[in-house]
Order: sequence, then C-alpha cells, then structure tokens
Amino acid sequence: MTNRLSGLNEDQRDALQELMNVAMGQGADRLARLTETFVTLSVPRIHPVGVANSALLEQLMLASQPVIITRQSFLGRLRGEVIVCFGENGADQLAGLMGYEGADKGGMQDELVLDVTNILSGACINGLAQQVDMKVSFGSPSLFSRGRSLQEVLGGQELRDHQALVLEIHFEVATHSFYCDLLVCITEDTVDTVIAALDQMLSDI
Repeated sequence: MTNRLSGLNEDQRDALQELMNVAMGQGADRLARLTETFVTLSVPRIHPVGVANSALLEQLMLASQPVIITRQSFLGRLRGEVIVCFGENGADQLAGLMGYEGADKGGMQDELVLDVTNILSGACINGLAQQVDMKVSFGSPSLFSRGRSLQEVLGGQELRDHQALVLEIHFEVATHSFYCDLLVCITEDTVDTVIAALDQMLSDI
C-alpha cells in the first residue's frame, strides 16, 4: 500500500493537497479565533513515509530544534494520529497570546498546548473526513515529549513502522513568534480508502 501511495499520479496528489488545504484552513481559522490574531499557514506537503523517513524529518522546520510534541489519535475508516510540534518557547508564547501571566502561566502551559492540539487536529481531521464522506472519532491528546528534537523522538522506526503517509502543515503567528508544525499521519491500512476517495472525487469533476 505504501508503494501505491508513493506512486500517486499528479491529479491524485493535487486533489489530496487541495483537500488538506481546505482542512488545514479550518484549523488555522480556529487557532486565529482562539488567539485573536492573524494566523498564516504553509501549503500542505505530502510525504510518503516509506520512501525516506530520515529525509522527511530533516525537511521539517522544527526537526532539529528542542520542541514540545503532542499527539492525538483518530479512528474510523480514516485512521492514524496527529503529531503537533511546538517551538521550544511555544508554550510561553501561547500562554502570552491567551493572556496568562506570572505564576499562573507556567501551570497552564501543558493544558494550553493540549487544548491547541485538540482544536487543530479536530478541525483538520474533521475537515478532511467530511470532504471524503467519512466519520472519525478522536482519542484524548497527550504530551509526547518536551525538550527533545523531533529527529530524536521520531527517528528510527517510529513513523516508518506505523504510518504510510504524512501530511505536513506549518502554522505561524508571526507577530508573536509562535509557530508549530502539524503532521497528519495516516496508517497504511487506510491508504486504499484515501486513494479510492480521491479517485471518486476526480471522476465527479
């Protein structure tokens, strides 16, 4: 299945990128409303993990920096997990954006990054699932790692063994130095479902 995904034709890749662009736009809108700021987002990038896991990690903006990493699973015909990487000062910046100051701010940081993970993953995955007419449910977000780089945490076999496709998006609030990378990791056993949905969409055009 990974080979099929690596061999997506140009139309299929364009369709998947457009689906993700719409879904991630919903995530950016939710984040903008939460922080009352303007949020920019990158063009989604599609990475078939089976091709080169280490090369993928090296391409990510936050790959070699100390980060806060959270994860949240999603289940259904579309299955996988969302991994969110916040810059080292992301929790501080987020707390500042939300108006938390002083001692209270430190105690709220973990809760805030988990709340943002829930908001972004919910908006993005629901946005994607709705467009391909699938229903998904979510596990609770959890703190995966703090103070280590993405390469340290997800290097080796972590992605290659469990995921067939990674969809990457970068969210940024430039005026406040807040940014995060969001990786939507789709499991290998649901790749055929994604490809079938793409082909159905293309045939309806």
